[in-house]
Amino acid sequence: MINTRILRAEFEYLAPRTVEEALYLLDKYGPEARIIAGGTDLLIQMKQEIAAPRYLIDIAKISGLGSIEEEEGWLRIGAAARWSEVIRFCAARPRYAALTEAAASIGKVQVRNMATIGGNLCTASPAADSAPALLVLDARVRLVEARGERTLDLEDFFKGVRKTAMGQSEIMTEVRIPPIPKGAGSAFAKITRVGADISKISCAVSVGRQGTRCTFCRIAMGAVAPVPLRIKDAEAIAAGREVEPALLEDIGRKVAEEIKPITDIRSTAEYRRAVAGVLARDVLRKAWCRAEEK
Repeated sequence: MINTRILRAEFEYLAPRTVEEALYLLDKYGPEARIIAGGTDLLIQMKQEIAAPRYLIDIAKISGLGSIEEEEGWLRIGAAARWSEVIRFCAARPRYAALTEAAASIGKVQVRNMATIGGNLCTASPAADSAPALLVLDARVRLVEARGERTLDLEDFFKGVRKTAMGQSEIMTEVRIPPIPKGAGSAFAKITRVGADISKISCAVSVGRQGTRCTFCRIAMGAVAPVPLRIKDAEAIAAGREVEPALLEDIGRKVAEEIKPITDIRSTAEYRRAVAGVLARDVLRKAWCRAEEK
């Protein structure tokens, strides 16, 4: 069992108090250093001897990196915010329903009390539960280095399996979600082998509603491609149309056509493709009903 293994390789633990100090340490130690906050992924890699950093730079104690607040309609989540804190904040605000459901699906309570939103994204797993929800909410990430900072659309952040656009000298400090339009609803769901497991396949939908017509639609899937994926051809089908059974069938078929699943330890490509359309239809229907409630 992974949890019975020990950390055999020696490393130096560093706990900077400011972002500037963390960036200095990251520049000083270069590729031998890794950023850690919750450690729910990195420590497992270290136990399995997949990763062996000589320096761990813990950003969890840096003021502001764990904050969650709304400012002029924007939701700003510090990269070191724990999932339990994200759930507590977003559950009281139904406009972030997809993110609440995605966060609540991550592991058990012990994991959610440790794991962070930045860690989930920077790990860049194709099955990262937060990614589809954040993609349909049009999230951006703030990356900081000693020479300056930049903001990327989350869609541009993922580059491959466990690969991101973040440079060696950069730290993710914040996730930003723009104001949610009136008449919008969102939802998330995933299929797993057992409760709290990594998803076989996941889906998030954000949809705008005006009467019986769809004003916009965003669909994102997880564990169906090398990166969490927006299904843009399927989204285009919904724009301006009435949401009724025929449209849901069209979207389901298009989703199944667009994804690029593989067979792995959790599921087969055939299964993922077979259930993708059904899952997308169910999640879209749920998001649509929530938009009606606003």
